[in-house]
Amino acid sequence: MAGGFAYIEKGGKWILENLTDKDHIRGAFKAYRKECFAQIGKLQPAMGWDTVDELLAKFYGWKVVTIPDLKVKHLKPTGANYSKAARYKQGEAFYALGYGFWITAIASGKLAWMKRKPLLALDYMRGFWKARIAKKEMLVNAEQAAFVRRYRWGKMREKLF
Repeated sequence: MAGGFAYIEKGGKWILENLTDKDHIRGAFKAYRKECFAQIGKLQPAMGWDTVDELLAKFYGWKVVTIPDLKVKHLKPTGANYSKAARYKQGEAFYALGYGFWITAIASGKLAWMKRKPLLALDYMRGFWKARIAKKEMLVNAEQAAFVRRYRWGKMREKLF
């Protein structure tokens, strides 16, 4: 899997929309090897589809490659048109990805901080709990969820040390 980075227009200049790590390919900016695409299964019709496909590719041993020189002009900044009800969707996605409570709490805080809206973290956590209590369908199975948590904890350790 390979792809570039999202750039948004601000003040007449195209700047990196810096909401994700540099090893993540955003949404429709991706190209897949046919064999990888077949192994990860169909794209999920849910928020988080563009994360779960990468995590599953890594689970199955595929490489995910970001190309810094590939600058994709993203005409709508992430979340620009979300409704009030959509504010819980990120937390539901974290649940569906198998993050668990602590990774969701950390990811929620980080994303809300990066969006410069710290109170969004509470909405994300509320969405996580709503999904968990409702036992919503997850995008990964138990083995894949365990891999996702190990992978995410590993990425956090890399940043600390």
